[in-house]
Amino acid sequence: MAVTLAEIAALAGVSRGTVDRALNNRGRVDPKVAARVRRIAVEMGYRPNRAGRMLALAKHPIKIGVIVQSVETMFMHMVYEEASRACARLKSEGAEVLLRPLEGVDASRQLDAIDELVEKGVNGLAVTPVEDDAVRARLRSLSGEMPVVTFNTDLSESGRLCYIGSDNYACGRACAGLMNLLLAGGGEVLVVAGQENNLSHRQRVEGFCDEAASHFPDLKLLPPETCGDDQQLAHDIVCRTVQEHPQLRGVYVSVNGQIGACDALRELGLQGKVHLICHDLSEVNAENIRAGLIDFLIDQDAHLQGVRPVELLLDYLLVGEKPENERILARIDIRNRYNV
Repeated sequence: MAVTLAEIAALAGVSRGTVDRALNNRGRVDPKVAARVRRIAVEMGYRPNRAGRMLALAKHPIKIGVIVQSVETMFMHMVYEEASRACARLKSEGAEVLLRPLEGVDASRQLDAIDELVEKGVNGLAVTPVEDDAVRARLRSLSGEMPVVTFNTDLSESGRLCYIGSDNYACGRACAGLMNLLLAGGGEVLVVAGQENNLSHRQRVEGFCDEAASHFPDLKLLPPETCGDDQQLAHDIVCRTVQEHPQLRGVYVSVNGQIGACDALRELGLQGKVHLICHDLSEVNAENIRAGLIDFLIDQDAHLQGVRPVELLLDYLLVGEKPENERILARIDIRNRYNV
């Protein structure tokens, strides 16, 4: 009798989806786990039946829709590129991924994209959702017909299968702790916020402010300023705040706006004098860390957010494999000039 993936999974103590990814070099699996899975497969005499899997997809093609919002921002463009590579790979395996990039955070455009993908017959949907009642209702309705996954930002009461991305509240708390380390004796701190209808943006600011209030009372937080993911506006906010608060010692940019903040500190000659913490390990941010403009940043793992939603939906649609958790979280990956 042929050895099954479920039997290997039981012996390895992992899910069937993890076994599939380890044996087919598909997606991220801990190297030690992958090695254990492969060893058990060899010991059991497993022979992959990829031909059968491909035949099943050919007879019953799976379509997965992916909606990436704010694709013009640095990080979401990185997520989009990771998703694009996953699309190309899965197409060679017989699955079709329909990728829809959207600029900004706009509920109407997102609803249009959802409707278009449904009309094209997608069997599952991955989306970075706008926090909007109409979007929530549409996803909740869809979740009764197909699996829906949220990534990068979550949406409560949407009926989604799971969320993939950062614990943004925890990231904000971590950034408050890092700011306290940098400022030691405390001082004035500017918080640059993002889109009001993006839950992840708000959670970072809430986490930062709550942690500072609870544990670091010497951090004197100025009222948060909203840049809406706009680099120029972030630049102008930092310049104006320095003018109004010459004793400013720290800036936390919780969203896209890192380049603008760096440019402002460079122009004002405040490099190394006003400390900057932000998010996302892009090449330009890495350069600004090396230049001493950014002290710390938190990376969100673009690969996880771009690839895992598609893989999870395919596992669910193909073999009924449910997510290992309701929330699949990226590590809080702290970077500085020593590890970029």
